[in-house]
Amino acid sequence: MRKERWIAAALVVSALGLGAMAGCGGGDKAQESASTSETPAVETPAAGTETTPAAGAAGEISLAVGEKVVAERCVLCHGDSGKGDGPGGAALNPKPRDWTEHGYMETRTDDQLYDVIYNGKGSMPAWGKTGILTESEIRSAIMKVRTYDPAHKG
Repeated sequence: MRKERWIAAALVVSALGLGAMAGCGGGDKAQESASTSETPAVETPAAGTETTPAAGAAGEISLAVGEKVVAERCVLCHGDSGKGDGPGGAALNPKPRDWTEHGYMETRTDDQLYDVIYNGKGSMPAWGKTGILTESEIRSAIMKVRTYDPAHKG
């Protein structure tokens, strides 16, 4: 019972955007395919929206910034190895995306990944829309996420 209360509390914190507890929806492929054609356009943050950058100089897009963002916001659910097996994702359904799954990751463009991170999907919060991550932090995180796919070149 204690574990269930902890999970419920963590999910509430995540929903409020106060923590890094979030899943990235590793749902079934048919549902994924159907939803990608109806994915809303990427929105840009409203003027004057304040954000607290996770790393790096304002506007810097780099693997180093991406490593910091992923460590702070993603590994709790996606796991250190990027397999979607982090402790925060254990209670999520669908499970967080496995970034090492080349067959899936090669079908996703950087813009599609940006859209999911910015707008959220399933249990994953809208990191950009809520102002938690900036555009450059999201782009940097995508650089890091791409490194988990062993077949990715670039």
